[in-house]
Amino acid sequence: MLPIISAEFGVVADPEIRFTQAGKAWLKIRGKAADRAKDDSGNWTDKDPLFIDIIVGAGAENLAESITKGDSIVVVGKLKMREYEKNGERAVSYQISADSIGPSTRWSAAKTAKVIESKTTAAQAIQTAEKILNAEQIDEIPF
Repeated sequence: MLPIISAEFGVVADPEIRFTQAGKAWLKIRGKAADRAKDDSGNWTDKDPLFIDIIVGAGAENLAESITKGDSIVVVGKLKMREYEKNGERAVSYQISADSIGPSTRWSAAKTAKVIESKTTAAQAIQTAEKILNAEQIDEIPF
């Protein structure tokens, strides 16, 4: 079982949206978390920063319009390890697969707008199900 993590992150780059071959939206947000402490001169500094990719499926398009570089977000999701090869060497990175995400109101105000989705007709639902059942490739997260 993957560990559930709940944390606040600063967004350090504009979110990147991608779509699978089937048209499903995915959003990648680069987040930074760090302990803050005053140094000897009384200035605040970040200690032991952690940079992590936050992957969002459900609501990705809405979130892409809501979050930008410099924002602070609160994330709840599953911590995942990803292994890959870079320049012929094995590398590891960590990601959070977000179950819930939103703006943090610790340092700023946030307003949300309700998105109203149209009702899917029965015929549209059947067509979508047929496309999924007839798909030749597994549609994976594009990150």
